[in-house]
Amino acid sequence: MTSPLEIPGLANARDLGGLQRQDGSTTPFGVFIRSDAPDLVSLEGWDRLRERGVATVIDLRRPEERTPGVPNDIDLVTVDLDGEDRAFWEPLEADGRWGTPLYYVPHLSDLPHRMAAVLQAIAGARPGGVLYHCAAGWDRTGLVTAMLLRALDVTTDAARADYATSFANAPAMETLRKRSQHADERIDVLSRFGHTPESAFASIYETIDFDAWSIAAGIDSTTLDAIRTWRNTVPRPT
Repeated sequence: MTSPLEIPGLANARDLGGLQRQDGSTTPFGVFIRSDAPDLVSLEGWDRLRERGVATVIDLRRPEERTPGVPNDIDLVTVDLDGEDRAFWEPLEADGRWGTPLYYVPHLSDLPHRMAAVLQAIAGARPGGVLYHCAAGWDRTGLVTAMLLRALDVTTDAARADYATSFANAPAMETLRKRSQHADERIDVLSRFGHTPESAFASIYETIDFDAWSIAAGIDSTTLDAIRTWRNTVPRPT
């Protein structure tokens, strides 16, 4: 399982270290942290993130969603993962898939430049840990996580367990942010499509071919190397 983080002002944060890979090794700690939006993080919380090595925050939200709060000594990079392609989003919003992993594969296929921009931002971040987030740290953050875990060939079981953690964290997020995280609605949508949260994520995760997608998306070699090695923290693939 991913490593939960006790950060005041975050309720859905975890280090992606310690996840089982197909070769028997595990992912390194201190490279990537996924989280909900850090707008409520306290001074103590930022100190804890600095202690974890966080040097860059990547905000995946749309421009109108963004909130201030990242300290000046930590780099902030904004990349709109969604975009405003209404022809793409309207069918997904109409049937509810937009808030579930069921939109991941169509997004990667139809809007590859969006993910490419995120991976380029990750690759170009200065030395240190990278925290990336959307609003709840659930599905936009989950899509980026799926790509990062596929790049290191993390097992389906480990990746699926990480995704399910957001459902377990929903009550804490609701308490922190004083609004619903719509977990039951997400479950209902997935049920209509014959899935549980875990099975939906697993089905898309096993569909993603990171190498083939990277070639089709035109990912440059520098970015590809940085992602495949988790920013030079694991050996290059042979």
